[in-house]
Amino acid sequence: MSKNTTKQHITDCFNGLSRKYTLDQITVNMIAEAAGVSKSTFYRHFLDKYDVMNYNYKRVLDEIFSFNACKSWNELFLSILSFIEKDINRIRHAFLYLGTNSYEQYVFEYSFKRMNEKCVEKRGSELREDEIFTAKLIIYGCVYAVKDWVFGDKRVSRQELARQIDNAIPEEYKALL
Repeated sequence: MSKNTTKQHITDCFNGLSRKYTLDQITVNMIAEAAGVSKSTFYRHFLDKYDVMNYNYKRVLDEIFSFNACKSWNELFLSILSFIEKDINRIRHAFLYLGTNSYEQYVFEYSFKRMNEKCVEKRGSELREDEIFTAKLIIYGCVYAVKDWVFGDKRVSRQELARQIDNAIPEEYKALL
């Protein structure tokens, strides 16, 4: 198996486990056993189980951006929410863990990093000091809104939530996408 194929296989097996178990219950042994690989093979690809979980989010967000399908925040969140809706139990289990290396914290940090990268792409410079607080506030709000949607039995449709998020973002930050 190639390195990327093995990494994806381990990720897929982790995803299967995380549909049934919370992150606290999953161990590296369980992941390695489900994937049919040794622990040393697991560790050649990932630091720990949190690294696998975070790799999932990074891969999905990178894929959404690389296809450049999202021309607006509304489209971005429709794509993200569609992904979540297809695998809601796994995402719920990921959000349940609140300790060090939490999914929620990683989603925030990686999303902020992507926003800053988009800013460099669009303007040729990173977010200014006076923009950083607002950008973080926007991203925290987005993460919380998505988490609330995931645990609130999706009281509104993904289309409605994406529209509400889009409406809440100031125009100057919409241009960064």
